[in-house]
Amino acid sequence: MSLIHDSLSKCQAVVGALCIVAVIATVPAPFVTAGGLPPGLVGPAISGVEIPSVKMETIDHQSLKAEDLAKPTGPGTAGPMRFAIGLESSISPANSGRWDRLSEGWDLWRVEIDAPGALSLNLRIEDLNLPAGATLWFHDPTGAQVHGPYTQADRDSHGGLSTPIVLGDRLVVEVAAAPGRASDVRLVISSVYHGYRVFGEEHTHAKRGDCNINVVCPEGDAWRDQIRSVARYTVQIDGRGYLCTGTLMNNTAEDGRALFLTADHCDVRADNANTVVVYWNYQSPTCDERYGGSLSQNQSGTTFLSTWDWDNGSDFTLLELDTVPDLSFNVYYAGWDASGQTPQSATGIHHPSGDEKSLSFENDPLTTIWGSHWKVNDWDLGTTEPGSSGSCLFDQSNGLCIGTLSGGYAACGNDLEDWYGQIDKSWTGDGTPDSRLSDHLDPLSLGVTTLEGRNPSGSGPSIQWLIPAAASAPGFGSSNWKTQIGVANPTASAVTASLYFVAKGAPWPGVMLPGTHSIPAGGALYIDDPLADSSPTSGLMYVSVSSAEAVVSTRTYNLGEMGSTYGQGIPGIPLDTVQSSSSVILPLVHSERNVFHTNVGIVQTSAGSLLVRMTIHAPSGAIVATKNYSQTSAFNQINNVFADMGVGGHAVEGGWIKVELLAGSPAFWTTYASVVDDLTGDPTYVGPVVR
Repeated sequence: MSLIHDSLSKCQAVVGALCIVAVIATVPAPFVTAGGLPPGLVGPAISGVEIPSVKMETIDHQSLKAEDLAKPTGPGTAGPMRFAIGLESSISPANSGRWDRLSEGWDLWRVEIDAPGALSLNLRIEDLNLPAGATLWFHDPTGAQVHGPYTQADRDSHGGLSTPIVLGDRLVVEVAAAPGRASDVRLVISSVYHGYRVFGEEHTHAKRGDCNINVVCPEGDAWRDQIRSVARYTVQIDGRGYLCTGTLMNNTAEDGRALFLTADHCDVRADNANTVVVYWNYQSPTCDERYGGSLSQNQSGTTFLSTWDWDNGSDFTLLELDTVPDLSFNVYYAGWDASGQTPQSATGIHHPSGDEKSLSFENDPLTTIWGSHWKVNDWDLGTTEPGSSGSCLFDQSNGLCIGTLSGGYAACGNDLEDWYGQIDKSWTGDGTPDSRLSDHLDPLSLGVTTLEGRNPSGSGPSIQWLIPAAASAPGFGSSNWKTQIGVANPTASAVTASLYFVAKGAPWPGVMLPGTHSIPAGGALYIDDPLADSSPTSGLMYVSVSSAEAVVSTRTYNLGEMGSTYGQGIPGIPLDTVQSSSSVILPLVHSERNVFHTNVGIVQTSAGSLLVRMTIHAPSGAIVATKNYSQTSAFNQINNVFADMGVGGHAVEGGWIKVELLAGSPAFWTTYASVVDDLTGDPTYVGPVVR
């Protein structure tokens, strides 16, 4: 768009032809509040408004716990750890809650779910449709626990969403819809999962045994990378909520593909893998506490890849997360050892009883059992418990994953055994791609039996390239303004790249786009319209690349007559080498009614507010206009800035604009201009000059 193309009508007169008018649609940005909170928690227009409540049936916790205690624990009888009962519902905006009007014509739907006595609540949502700009949130009534915002892009493969845990027995759901779009919002809360143990239990009640070792303790110092690869997850099975442990795994392409290894007996299958919610870094903040973990770093949805069951094999399941973990989660891709060499000592990293992450140490050689499992004869430090299932066992000599926990009798206060399905047996599995690991962990068919772990951006530092403006939105006729991204890799090694997007009006750091891209040595990544799934939209993008030598550039363009294209190139800005300045110059700007107009964008790469002063200078040296602009979002564009500053009638050709930072401390900020030919709609990008 121009850049991003404004909503001005364009009319190109052609002798003997019709006058054609192209109108660029205004894209509703997500409703943004101070601090990025749900609108219902901060909106003055709706403060004090009572939220309609839907009350669920009461659940007998003690009888459920008695059922859990009666479950068998021997070989082949284990299952995932149950923590919740699903209560059927049909809650939707059509039959529950209330709509309220927010500022600027936005509408807010809210409903409260009351499940008496529940320790925790999470939901299954079906038939989810969030129109452009709409956001979905979940939080407790006080706003102490908030999950969101979710958009249409967060729907799983079944068109729904499984939500993360909110502690307590009351949960508020809210949706903010852009003006005129409330009727397009659809969602049905098909199940309310009433938690009766684990989540929300008292610090000293029914928590993991006191012999467990918190991962933040000094014993974990040699395992800091592997600790970051392990996560707790929940899954919905036949109307019940269960939990297990899993591990993020590296593969020979080293492309950042989010492969997640767990146990087959955790019962994640193709028909329920979309209900998996993964919780990263759920761990005690101090060595001595057995509580205090945070649920805030989570992601929803997986795809089932392969499995081999306990009865016939090694009891593994491999999933792929629907999205790569956010960079802020600081995860690690664990390495693996499929050689079958007997480890002389081993370390387990897991979530005992589903609680905060813990360590276990076996300082003696492992043995084999049943031809498919490693046997830990007795733990020297720590133990495992229900909820630890699916976690990796790591060889202490090389730090690589060698097996996944199937079960055992170990507990605090005994010296009994545990069994881990061997990676080398899972490697070939039952001989098919959907029953073995090799196809997925060695996609390049290198034939290696070991692979080191890696950070998300590879062994080198991650370099972020800022793309000040990007779009995917309707243009002339049936055409669309869209952005093309290119990443050139001039090195002799493969590099990886991840793309991020911050919509207009939204705060930094925005969202990660699906997929981590591998770029071959000497090759390039080219993506046409990476924002297509969110269209219509506009904002800024940034690319995280695993090499300081890679180069990022973009082009935003539209279609002209007879298939021709027009638009502008927008070079990437490497954030590792640039420094913010107190003032920026935008040279060579034009403004003349019906001939040229200039748009100006302001960008910052951190959360918070900033205030800038914009001054337009004529070629004669005269100051044409001055105006201050404030913003809390990462991206904003002032379309036809001359008109916005009250001088739209001035004809200025070859002028310049000075933009000065008056207040705020952004990590980096910049600006740009786009000079638009009003006859053709063709834009020209004007990059900033720092003085």
